[in-house]
Amino acid sequence: MKPIQEMVVLVEPDCVACVRVLRTAGVLRDQGIITNLVVLNRIDDPDKCRKFGIVIFPAVFINGRFAFYGEFSMEEAIRFLEHSQKQ
Repeated sequence: MKPIQEMVVLVEPDCVACVRVLRTAGVLRDQGIITNLVVLNRIDDPDKCRKFGIVIFPAVFINGRFAFYGEFSMEEAIRFLEHSQKQ
């Protein structure tokens, strides 16, 4: 399995689910499953977030494709990656 080239996580302040998603993404990065982790905060980066057309946070894009709203497990991220590599 190739690593995730880029994971973009869109978050907002005071969001418990966002904190958990960032924790999972950090573990994936530490394990070498993610090459580049980009975190965009709705308040700090409103224009960048708006370009994704997202109104639900957290939202996750993997290698340029929408992957998840809300929390996800490491296993779900790996399954998404494996499935997207088959296409």
